[in-house]
Formats: sequence, structure tokens, C-alpha cells
Amino acid sequence: MNDISHFQMARKALKKLYPSWLLFIDEVMDLIQPFWLGLKSKEQAHFIHLIGYGKRQKAKEIIIDLLEFLDWQSDSIFLLQNWDLQSPSSFVQVVDFQESYRVFPKVVVTDFFSEFLDLVNGEAATCSYLPQFKTFLKERKELQLFDESHPSSDGRGSLIISFLDFFGDQDFIQTRLLLKFLWNNPIEGFNQLRKTFVPEEMQRMIEKEYVKQEELIFFSKDRPFHAQMAFDLQAVTSVLAGKGSELLSIPVSISFNAMDYFLAYVFYKKLNYSKLLQAGFDFFLPVFSQYASMTRRVNLRPEKLELDFKGGWKFNLIMD
Repeated sequence: MNDISHFQMARKALKKLYPSWLLFIDEVMDLIQPFWLGLKSKEQAHFIHLIGYGKRQKAKEIIIDLLEFLDWQSDSIFLLQNWDLQSPSSFVQVVDFQESYRVFPKVVVTDFFSEFLDLVNGEAATCSYLPQFKTFLKERKELQLFDESHPSSDGRGSLIISFLDFFGDQDFIQTRLLLKFLWNNPIEGFNQLRKTFVPEEMQRMIEKEYVKQEELIFFSKDRPFHAQMAFDLQAVTSVLAGKGSELLSIPVSISFNAMDYFLAYVFYKKLNYSKLLQAGFDFFLPVFSQYASMTRRVNLRPEKLELDFKGGWKFNLIMD
């Protein structure tokens, strides 16, 4: 069994090195601690999946330092995507890994799971090794991508840290996906989001028991700007809807499509909440005024009004 004091010193050193990532460091170290203390079963491989809201390269940087502080660097291997067109594919690298390691290293760090989980979710009929990979995810014992004439790789007792790229490297996509999640799952505060957010793709994997929800960690800074922007947009939506209701003397709601259109307009301005709200007034109030002028000569008395955007502004009327 390893010394817990060494582990706590490693945690403190990592926090000192990355002061903007304290929440993530605590979460990942809490999951690693039982593995460090030898409390995890030696009969299965163990997983930590990082939901990659932060950048892939930053995750690699932090994990390299984490392994060094724990003196695990010589017992670890990285299987990561190489964007050089001449480099081997992820499948070729995993095949080479299986042929080279009959027993997994203590720690395997990889970003290949996003690709493989897409195959599992899509039930890719042309993928010959998919059944074997599903078996490994379920049983967590041996990785065998070939027929029985090839030796398998024993993953039991190892720790697999995977970076899952559901957001991509574009800040706009990150903000948009979080806003969409918040639209359907009202949440107060980023800390609650960290513990709640599960990408749709991962939800299916959890239901199929290929992944356990307690193995997921939201990888991001403690206060990511674009996540805060998604929360601010959620709050701005309520204020704008209230202002629209006041102007039109009718209950007004604003659709996600409309706010998504607004997001594209303001995203690169990087506005704080008050400036974002003012930009919202400037953007939406003229649209509400259009409704008033359009219906001046028409006797419409809807119970509610939804402002939508689908190739242009649309007013969805909800009649009694």
C-alpha cells in the first residue's frame, strides 16, 4: 500500500502548479486515491473519463505532472491522437499496444475512447472488433481485438484515464452546447453543472453499462469564461422575455433557436452580464416592435407568444 502522506503532498503540489484548476484536481485525485491505496479490485480495469470542456493539450499537461508527482510516470503509457496525416490511426496504435503489452501498464492515458464510443453508440456493422471492445468495456478484464489465436492483453488492476472530446476545441461550440444543456436542465451555478452534466452520447453508454456515471469528471477550469457566458445567457433570456411581455401586454417566451442566433451575434464580443443584457435589449426589442406593427390591424388575441428563429424571425402564437 502506498503512503497517504505522499498522495496528499502530490495533491497540494498539483494545486500549487495549477491554481485555476482546483475543482478538477480535487475530483480526479479523489477518484485516484483508492487506486493509490490499493483498495480497488485487481480483477477489473478501472476507468476515469474526463468530459473535455477544457483543452486536450491542457489535460495531457496536468496528467503528466500528476503522474510525476505520484512517481507513476515509468508505469504509464499515453495513447493519444496524432493529427499528422502520416501517423498511425488510433486503431493501429491500439493493435500495436495489445501486441506489445500482454499486461496493461499501471496507468493508461488515452483520448481514443471518443472514437470507439461513437462506434459502440452507432452499432457500426462494418467494425469487426466492435464485439470484443464491448466485451472489454463490460467485463473490464482482457482486451482482445483479434481472434482467439492472438494473445489478449490483461487489463485487470490497471487505471485507464480517458479524455472524451464532446465539445471540440471551439469555444463557440462549447458555449452553445452548455447553453442547450442548461435550457433543458435548469441549474444554479457552475459547481452543480460539473456534477450534473452528462453528454447525450455518454448517457447512452451509461444506460448500456459500458460506462459508470461515477467515473465521469468534468474537465475545465474552476471559472471558465464561456461556461459563465452560457449561464448569463440563460438569465438574460428570462429578463428579455419579461420585457417582451411588458411591451406586448401578453406572456412572451423566447425559444432556444432565437437565443442561439443571438449567441452567434454577441459571442466574440466577450461581454459581461450587464453588457450582455444591454446587447439583448438592443437585439430583441426591435423584433418585438415588429410584432406590434404587424398585428395592429389584425384581431389576434393569443394566450401566449413565443419568439422563434428558423431562417428568419417567427412569432408562434398559442391560442386558447
